[in-house]
Amino acid sequence: MFRFRSLLFGSTGILLVCLSLCSPLSAQTPATIPAADTIRQSLPQLEQQFLERNFQLLAQRYQIDLSDASITQAGLRPNPNLWFQGNLYNPQTHKVLPFGRPSQADIDAGVFNSGYYAVQLQQVIQLAGKRSKLVALAESNKSLAQLAFRDIMRTLHYQLYTTYANLYYDLQTLRLFDDELVRQQRLIESYRIALRSGGVAPYEVTRLEVAIHDLQANSANIHTQVADEQATLRVLLRQPARTFILPTELPDLKTTLPQLSVALDSAQANRPDISISQEQINNAQRSLALEKARRTPDLTTGILFEKYGNAYANFLGFQASMDLPVRNRNQGAIRAAETTLKSVTSGLENQQTVVQSDVLNAYDKLTTYYQQLNARPEGYLDRIQNISIEATKAYNARTIGLLDYLDKIRTYQQAQLNNITLLNNIYNTQQLLNFTTNTRFY
Repeated sequence: MFRFRSLLFGSTGILLVCLSLCSPLSAQTPATIPAADTIRQSLPQLEQQFLERNFQLLAQRYQIDLSDASITQAGLRPNPNLWFQGNLYNPQTHKVLPFGRPSQADIDAGVFNSGYYAVQLQQVIQLAGKRSKLVALAESNKSLAQLAFRDIMRTLHYQLYTTYANLYYDLQTLRLFDDELVRQQRLIESYRIALRSGGVAPYEVTRLEVAIHDLQANSANIHTQVADEQATLRVLLRQPARTFILPTELPDLKTTLPQLSVALDSAQANRPDISISQEQINNAQRSLALEKARRTPDLTTGILFEKYGNAYANFLGFQASMDLPVRNRNQGAIRAAETTLKSVTSGLENQQTVVQSDVLNAYDKLTTYYQQLNARPEGYLDRIQNISIEATKAYNARTIGLLDYLDKIRTYQQAQLNNITLLNNIYNTQQLLNFTTNTRFY
């Protein structure tokens, strides 16, 4: 009876080897990617769409335009003030708006029941250079808006590049899982046929089913990551809801490192957040200068013409007025501006320390990944390619047991996953170094 089962399985094993060799190892697209609304996009194409469509970039550009308008407004001088006064109702003559020329008798008697009015023209003159200091502060605010735009651009660029790379390598992982699922599903179907004829033990089929479910669970996890990455890209690019963005390629892998001193100097010179800290000091200094200038009250000048209502009939007078800075000398606002200046000054030193730490962190990570890549023996990738096929052949031929077979399959899968993860880590860490230095090293 045992001999009969062995012969029966041997004929089945030939079929299984053929099926396993025919599995679609070269598939390029996971079956779960929708055929409709799929857009194949290279990274340069996505970057162009990102610059044209991203809402945060557009909104920050509007902030720069608002800052321009604020500069224009700060440079405008106060409008002159025109004041008019006339008689609405004369109770002696019971006339409304008595603006007619008074009679000669009224003039001779010095009584003016009509003809009175007064006109006053005033102009506020800003002293202590307030207008120029307002313009300087508005220009500093515009510089802050421009630097904020650069910082948002830097952050979103990094998010776009890393999301694209994560999607690219997650789809490679899905292709690996899909290939393994096809191979093992064919294997288990053949084993189920053999089980009905008594050629294999039931536990072998069950153990293969568990391995398939593990693959399916891992594939489902990657699918959720792909869904998150698609959602991120749709927001970054303002794409329609059902569009599936299929990455086409990544730039060739580079394994060179810039000198650490160059990376640190580039970060200190190019990081917009450091420039923001520096401009905040400039902004605080200009704000303090403006608050000190506001200690000096503005001067109001004017001329007054009064008809029949002053020392003589046609009175023309000159006016000048100014608040006396006795109690309010803008002390509170000045003290607040001084405190703000102290705060942002200490913030610059802290930001420089943060930037240096960011660069060192990215540099150390990239060095570690390069060491891991260079430590792989020659021909390593070629040797792991056929582990799965050879293990399936050996298991069908009964030269290895089930546990040994599954161990080899896990080894193959893990080796492939480790390679995909390493390449993804290298690319993302290269982008992290670009991000922390705001310099395109890669």
